[in-house]
Amino acid sequence: MKIDLDARWSRRRREPFRLLLDGRMFRLLCDPGQAAALANFLASLESLGLAPEGDLPDLEMTPLAILDVIGVESPQFPAIPLPKCLADLDNVDISILLKDMIKKEFRKEPTLDPASLKLRVEELRRAANPAAYELFDRCLTRFVSRDKFEEDILEQLTFDALFTFRFSEEYRERMNHLFDSCLLNSDRQISGLTRMRRLRLFWDKSLERILRKNPQARREILAADQEMKPRTIRDFLAWEMIHYSVLGYARKRVHPVMAFTLEPEDKLRARCRTHKTALRAFLDEISQEELAGVLRPLLAAWRPGTLVPCRMDGMLEAPMSTGKVPIWAGS
Repeated sequence: MKIDLDARWSRRRREPFRLLLDGRMFRLLCDPGQAAALANFLASLESLGLAPEGDLPDLEMTPLAILDVIGVESPQFPAIPLPKCLADLDNVDISILLKDMIKKEFRKEPTLDPASLKLRVEELRRAANPAAYELFDRCLTRFVSRDKFEEDILEQLTFDALFTFRFSEEYRERMNHLFDSCLLNSDRQISGLTRMRRLRLFWDKSLERILRKNPQARREILAADQEMKPRTIRDFLAWEMIHYSVLGYARKRVHPVMAFTLEPEDKLRARCRTHKTALRAFLDEISQEELAGVLRPLLAAWRPGTLVPCRMDGMLEAPMSTGKVPIWAGS
C-alpha cells in the first residue's frame, strides 16, 4: 500500500509560517517608480491579517534569491579530472571530497567576497524607494549583517555545483542514488533550487505514464511539462518557491511556508500539481519498508504551506493551500 501523501499534506499542525518573498516581487516593491504597488501590497497584507496595525511581517528571501536580486551570477565550477583516489572511496566520501574542491574554488570568486556582497546590498538600498526600506532591510540588510552570512550562500552554491557535476558513467549511477536521497531531508545546505533539479528528472521519467493514465488532461499535462523545463537559474528560483511551499522551510525545525510570488493563481496551481506529482513518482521508487521505517521521520517533518498569487499592481489574491492541490494519477 502506498503511503498516503494527500492525507499527510492535509493534516497540518498549527504553527507559524515562514513568509518567503520571490525576487521578482521584491524588485517590484522596492522600485522607486512602483510606490503604488508597495502601498497595495502592504494594504493586502493587513487585509489578510498578516500585518496587524500596519506592522510589516517577518518577510525573508532564500540565500540564492538574495544572490540573484543583488545581481551576482552563480559561478561556474571548472571541469576537472576526477582524482584517481575516488576508486577507493564510497559515495559519501566522494561527495565530500568534491564538495571541498568546489568550495575552495568558489571562495576565490571576488563577487562572493562578503565585503563585495555587502557593498552591492548598500548600493541597491540607495537606489530603492525609501518607503520600502523596512522591507528591504528585513529581506537583505538583515541577511548580510549576520556573522558569516556568506557561508549560507557558499554552501548552497557548492551543493548545486556538486549535484550538477558531470560524473563519468562509472560513478554516475552511484552518485545519483546518493543525491536522490537528499530529496527527503530538510538540510538547509541544499537549496530548493537544487532539489528541483532532481525532481525534474522523476517528472521526465514518469511523463508518458501520467499521460496514459490521464488522457482527458493531456493538454494540461503537456503545458505543465513545458513549465517543468527551467532553462535559467532564475527559472529554477521560481520553482524553489513552489518546493518550499509544498514541503516547508527549515530553521531549527521545518516550518510551513507562505510564499508570495508574482505569478497568477492558475500557473501556481499547475506548478504545485506538477511538483507534487514528480515527488510522488520519486517516492514510488522507494520501497514501502523504507518509507514506513527509517524514512518515516523525514516524511513526517514535511509541512505543507500556502502560495499567494501577487499582481503587478501589488495586490494579493486569495491564498492557495498546497496541501489541497491534487496530483495526477499514474505518477
